[in-house]
Amino acid sequence: MGRAVQVDALDEARAAAAIGGRFALVRGPAGSGRTSLLDAAEGAWRAAGVVVLRVAPPVAGDTAAGFAALLNAVRDKYELLADPPLAGPLSALGALCDTSADQYAGRGVALAQQAAAAFAVIGRRAPTVVIADDAPPALAPALAAAVRDGCLVVAVGAPGDGRLGTLADVVVDLPPLSTEAVRGMLARRYAVPLDDAVPPALSTALGPLAGHPGTVLEVAHELTRAGRLAVIRGHLCLLDPHAPIALPTDHRLLAALRARGPVAVRLATMAAVTRFGIDDLPLFADATRGRLSEYGEMIDELIDDGLLVTEPQGGILPQSPALGARLITDAGPDAVARLHRACAAAMFRRAASGAPTDGAALADQVTSAGVALPFDTRTAVTLAATAVENTDRAPDRAAHWLRAALWHAGVGRAGDDILARLLRLLVRTGQVARLGEVVDTAIDRGHGPSSRHAGDLAAAAALVAVHTGVPVRPTIRFALGVAPAARAVVGFADWWLTGAPPAEPGPPAEPKPEPKPKPEPKPKPEPKPEPGPVLPAESGPPAAPGDSGSLLHPAELGVLAGAVGDGLTDTGPATEELLLAGETGDLAALLGLVLGPQRYGMPKGGHLSAYHRLHMCQADGDLSGVLSAARELDLTGAEAPLQRCLARLWAVEALGLLGRATETPSWRSVPNDPPYAALRWWAGNGPAGEAQSAREAARRLGEGRLAYESHRRHGSRIGVEHLLVRAAGLAARFGLGEQLAWLAAVVDADVAEPRRRLSRQTTLLIQALCRGDATAAADGVDLVRAGGNRLALAYAALAFGRVAEDPGPWLIEAQAVAKTMTSGWLRSAVAAAMRERDVRQPRTRTPRTGFSPVEMRIVELIGNGRTNRQIAAQVRISEKTVENHLTRLFARTGCRSRVELAAVSLTTDILGSAS
Repeated sequence: MGRAVQVDALDEARAAAAIGGRFALVRGPAGSGRTSLLDAAEGAWRAAGVVVLRVAPPVAGDTAAGFAALLNAVRDKYELLADPPLAGPLSALGALCDTSADQYAGRGVALAQQAAAAFAVIGRRAPTVVIADDAPPALAPALAAAVRDGCLVVAVGAPGDGRLGTLADVVVDLPPLSTEAVRGMLARRYAVPLDDAVPPALSTALGPLAGHPGTVLEVAHELTRAGRLAVIRGHLCLLDPHAPIALPTDHRLLAALRARGPVAVRLATMAAVTRFGIDDLPLFADATRGRLSEYGEMIDELIDDGLLVTEPQGGILPQSPALGARLITDAGPDAVARLHRACAAAMFRRAASGAPTDGAALADQVTSAGVALPFDTRTAVTLAATAVENTDRAPDRAAHWLRAALWHAGVGRAGDDILARLLRLLVRTGQVARLGEVVDTAIDRGHGPSSRHAGDLAAAAALVAVHTGVPVRPTIRFALGVAPAARAVVGFADWWLTGAPPAEPGPPAEPKPEPKPKPEPKPKPEPKPEPGPVLPAESGPPAAPGDSGSLLHPAELGVLAGAVGDGLTDTGPATEELLLAGETGDLAALLGLVLGPQRYGMPKGGHLSAYHRLHMCQADGDLSGVLSAARELDLTGAEAPLQRCLARLWAVEALGLLGRATETPSWRSVPNDPPYAALRWWAGNGPAGEAQSAREAARRLGEGRLAYESHRRHGSRIGVEHLLVRAAGLAARFGLGEQLAWLAAVVDADVAEPRRRLSRQTTLLIQALCRGDATAAADGVDLVRAGGNRLALAYAALAFGRVAEDPGPWLIEAQAVAKTMTSGWLRSAVAAAMRERDVRQPRTRTPRTGFSPVEMRIVELIGNGRTNRQIAAQVRISEKTVENHLTRLFARTGCRSRVELAAVSLTTDILGSAS
C-alpha cells in the first residue's frame, strides 16, 4: 500500500487535491461522502480538460465482467478518445469479454494485455482519469491494466478492502465527521445556524452513522419533509427533540436488510422492539414457527454486516436507534403487538411445561402485546407481583408492567390498588405521557369522585397539565370536580398554566394538619418517611410509592403555591432552596425538592422539562443552551403562556449577554403585568440595555418599584428577587439614596414577617448594596457560590466591584468568571469597571510547566465555557479522559476549580508557555 492521507470529506478541495499518483484509493464507510468527493474532483478535472471515465460496477462477479465494465466506460466517451490505433485493442477486448466466446486458461492474461494496450493509446491521446465508484474485487484486474502513463485510476472502496489497497500508491481515508463539522454542513445546507438541541439529537439517534454526511443529510431531509425540522427565530430547530428519529425508508441499511428476506427483517424488528439476546433465539423460533438453525445463521450474518450489534451483557440491538425506529414504524403497531403476543404465548407454553421462565421477560412481552392478548385477571396478578418485586431495581419497566396489569385487572379493589401504585411509579420515573394515558383510562373506567384514589387521580391530572402545558380536560374535571382535594389541585394547575390571578378555588395556602376527630390542644404531625427531602414543617408527610398516602399532599401543594406566591415559613435550608426555585418559576425543581427523588423524576421532554433545562443552562452560563430551551418552549405548550413568556424574558437576558441585544424585540412579546412584570423589568435593565445616567436610573427604578408593588398585590414571587437585586445594584452605582432606602425597607419588612418572600441570599446582597455592609456582601456571595450559579456570581461580583471601597477582589473574581463564558457583554462590563476603579490584574507565580497539546486544548475550551461532554466531543476523547486530564491540571497548577484554571491560563499565558 502507498502513502495514506486522511482528509475531511466536507473539505472537497483539499480531498480532491490529495488524489494523485497513478492509482488512488478513496476509502470510507458508505455514506461518508465518498461519492460527493469524487463528484467535486470530477468537476475540477473536466474544467482542466481531462477526460473522465466513470466505470459502473459490473453486474457479474467474474474478471471478464470487470473488463467489460471498463470497456463500456471507454465506449461512452469514444468521441473524445477517437484514435485509429485504439480500434484494434478495443475490438479484441470486446471479443474477449463476449460471454458466448470460448473460455480458455489464458483468457485473463489476454484481457489484461488488450486493456493495457488500449489505455496506452488513450494516455497518449488525452489526459484521462478512470473513476470506479464502489469498486468490487472483480474490477481490480481491469483497473490495474488501465494504470498507464497519462492515466490516473481512482477507485472507491470500503475500509478493509485488501486487494484494491495493494494496488494503490495513494490512499485517501475519509473518517466520520466531527460533531462541529456536521453542524457546519447542516448550517450551510439550510443557510441558518443550528439550534443546540439538533446535533445531539441526531448524534444519539444515528449512533455510528452520525459522522456520515450522506446519512445525516438524508435524515435531515426526511425530518424537514415531515415538518419536524424547521427554521424558528432564525435557527434550524428540531420539533419534539425527544421523539424517535428514524432512517429514511430507502436508506441503504434498510435495503440491505430487506434484501436478506423476511426472516432477517423479522429478527431485526424483534431486536428493535424488545430485549433480545442469543439465548432467546429458541423461544423466538418457537413463537414464530421458524427454524432455529436458520435464525442463528441469520443473526450471525446480520451482526457480521453491522446491521445488528451485541451489547456487553449479551443483548442484540439494531446498529443505531434510528434503524430501530424505522423498523418499528415499517412494521406498524399491530404487527409489533402480534409479535409480542406470539412470544408471550410461547413463554406461557414453556412455563406450563415446567421449564424455567424469566418473569421480567414475560412481563415485558405481555405488556408490549397490549390488547392483542385477551383480558385475564390472573395475568394482572402476575404482572403486579413482578412489578412489586422489581420496583427498586427497574422502576421504569415496573411502571410498564403495572400499566398492563391495570388493563387486565379492570375495576375493583385489585384495580384500585394497582392504580394507586402505578400513579406513584409513573411520577417517580418521569413518564408524564403515560401518566396522562392512565388518568384517561381510569376516568373512562369509572374511577370518579367516589373512588378511594380520586385525589390521586386529580393530582396526576394536574401534574400532566403542568408538565405538558395542556389544561386538564373537561371530562376529567367533571368526573373529579366534586372532591375538594381535586378542586384544589386542578385549580393550582390552571393558575400555573395561565399565570392569571387564581380563581376560586385558587392555590391553597399552606394548611395546618387537620385536627383529629377528638379535639386536641395541638395536633401532632404525621411522621416523615426515610429517606425523604427536608421540607418546611407544615409541608406534610410525603407518601412512599405504593402506600396509602396522597400522591400530592395538600400541605405539599401549599408549599408549591407559597414558593411562587406569598412565601414560606422559614424552617431551614430547604426553605432557601424552595424560595430560589420558586422565584425563577422553575416548578420542576420545586417538585423535586418537595417530593424528593423517591417520588418525583424529571421527565426527559415536555414543557416543564424544557424550562428546567433553561435554568440549568442559565446557571452554568451556557447562553446558547438558554436560547435553545426558550425556542423549544416556543414550540410547545401553546395553551400554557406562563413559562413560555417567562422563557422569552430569560432569552432577552441571554441575547444581551451575547451582545445581540438588537434581536431582543422578537422575544419581548410578553405582557407587562404580573407574574411577568418583575422579570420583564429585570431583563430590560441589564445587558439588553443598562441605564447610563443617574436621572435615567431613577426613572427606571421608579418603574421597577411599580412592578414590585404590582407583584405584591397579585401574589406572585416570580422574578421579584431578580428585580430587587438588580435594582439595588443600579441604585448603589448611581448613589440614589431614596431608592436605596426603599429597597432596604423592603428587606427589613420581609425579615420581620413570619412568612419569608425573599431568600437569605437575596436579603444579604441587597443589605450589602444598600448599606455598604462588607460582611453581608461576603456572606451573600458565599451563598451564591455554594449554589453553583456562575452567572449570578459574576453579576454579584461586578455589582460589588462597582461600589465597594476595595473593588479589586470583586472585579478580579468577576473577570475570572466572565472569561469562562461566551458573553462579550460581561467581559466588556468587567473590563470597563476595572478601568473606572483603577483595578489591575495581579501577576501570579504559577510555575510555567509544560503541557501536552491535549491539555492545552482542554484549558482553552474551559476558558470558552465548554462542559466536559462538549470538550470530549471536540477533542475526540471520552468524558472520563477529560476528567483525568483536569485532575492532573488542578494538581499541577494549584487551581481548585475550572474558573480558577481558566483565569490562571489567561493571566499567565499558560498556553503559550506550554509550547
